[in-house]
Order: sequence, then C-alpha cells, then structure tokens
Amino acid sequence: MNYGSQSINEIYETYIKARNSIGIVNQSHLGKFLVSGPSSLQLINHYSPAKGDDKNGNGFYTILMKKKKFIAEVLVLRLSLYRFLVIGSEKNKIYKFLKKARRKYRSSFVSEVTNEYALFAFHGNHAGDFFKDIDYRYIYRAKRQNYSYYQLLSPKKDEFLTIKHFFGLNFVPISLEVEKLFLYNNNVILNIDKIPRSYRLGVCNELYPFSNPKVKTKDIKIRKYELDRNYLVTNKHKIYNHFGKKIGIIHCTYRLPYKKFPFVIAFVRRSKMKNVSIIKIGKNEALIKPILNY
Repeated sequence: MNYGSQSINEIYETYIKARNSIGIVNQSHLGKFLVSGPSSLQLINHYSPAKGDDKNGNGFYTILMKKKKFIAEVLVLRLSLYRFLVIGSEKNKIYKFLKKARRKYRSSFVSEVTNEYALFAFHGNHAGDFFKDIDYRYIYRAKRQNYSYYQLLSPKKDEFLTIKHFFGLNFVPISLEVEKLFLYNNNVILNIDKIPRSYRLGVCNELYPFSNPKVKTKDIKIRKYELDRNYLVTNKHKIYNHFGKKIGIIHCTYRLPYKKFPFVIAFVRRSKMKNVSIIKIGKNEALIKPILNY
C-alpha cells in the first residue's frame, strides 16, 4: 500500500480521528461523464452487473464489463430521470468505452463533465446520523462492494465553499491515503484491473454478482489474513496449503501501527479455504492467520 508523503502513523492518527467523528475527502479529481437520453439507463445496465432502477436509490457502485472484459469500477449517480453521472479514476478508458457503447443505444448521449462537478466522500461513525435526515437531492448513499458511505455532488465553482462549510462543522479533512484505510478496513477491493486475469472474473463475480449464467468464473472467496512474521509480501506471492499446492493469490497488504505484523487481502479458491496455511517468500515460509470478521 503506497502511503505517499504521509507516514503510516500520521495516516492512522487521522483515520482514528475521522472514524470517531466524520471525515471528508475531496474526490473531484475523478473523471465524470454524463450519460443522458431515453436509453441512458439501458446503456448502463447492459454493461453493468449491478442494475440501476427506481428502487435501489439514486447512487450505486458497479463495474463496467464488455462480455468477459473488465473495463472499470465506477460510481453511478442519478441526476434526473434520463441523466446519469458515471464517475471513475480511469478517465480515458471509461470515456472511450461509453462513447462506443452509445452506438448500440442511439437515443443516449455521452459527454465529459469532469470540470463541471466537485465530488466529496464522507467516512466515520457519525456520518450516517448526520446525513440521514438531510433532504438534499445531491447527497447520495452509495454502496461500494460491501461498504456504504455518503457522497456529495456540487458544482465545481462551489468546491472550496463546500470544503469551507464542512470544515466549519469540524469535519476532519482526510487524504486519499487515509480514505484507503477506511476502504481496506471495510473489505473494499481496490485496483481490480491489477488482479491476474485468471482470478479477475471470479473476484468481480464475488463483488458484483453476475446475472448472466453463461459467464463461467472461478469460485473465489475474498479473505483477510494476518502474517505471523514481518515479511515483505507483494501481489507476486501465492498462497499454498500444507501439501505445497497453490490455492490462492495475494492482492495487497497494509499495516496498522498497533499491529506487529502486516495484514494480507487475498483471493482463495472457495473449496480450498480450510486448507490455507502458508505464504512462500523466497525460501522462507510465513504462516497466515485468518481474520474471522472479514
């Protein structure tokens, strides 16, 4: 996990402070694309395992896929009946995909509006109590994988005014690196495009279950473990059972200051989960202990 210019201790201290109140992170750098027109929702639903409708709220996370090809994980916000914002970090890739996808849905239109909107996310134990009674159409409670939190959309011209407003309410400013700690601790899988292809579809199906039975995937379970030693583990390392047979792969690791050893988020074949025992690092072996509340 890359912590940028902040130390692990600084990130963790800010995380604890925000977790015990409400933290605000500016996500305005993300690419934003307006999909509009009578067939706009049909376009999004055609390439998304998570389906938008009038019952599931106005904001949801999903992945865009073309057949078996993973495109990107995105946030979809409904602005009005026929207007949706598709938001994600891979700007060029998402925009090119949506422009091609609209050829199938001629009554839809796609335009880039990254510089027209600011976006903020709110994390912390008190965020739910603060936002649940606020009646404002551009506050969204969106679920990313298995973690729900609040997001606010505002005009780009009001970006700094919005930040100033929430700072005045004693919201804790958090960086993107601190936000990652909220996501990891709530079991959100990041960098899906970096997952090896042999596991990627299985992980996508676990996160956002496919409705198409024709898509065959490995039966993957996402698991969190704690190492029993202070080894440097990367996503190049594999997980083995006590017979030395590979049964899974590492996705990422991260550390917490009060823990002696790092945590590992891994993908394991569901049928082999009970046999997980070691990670091999060169000639060394490290035992891993499952985190039962994952």
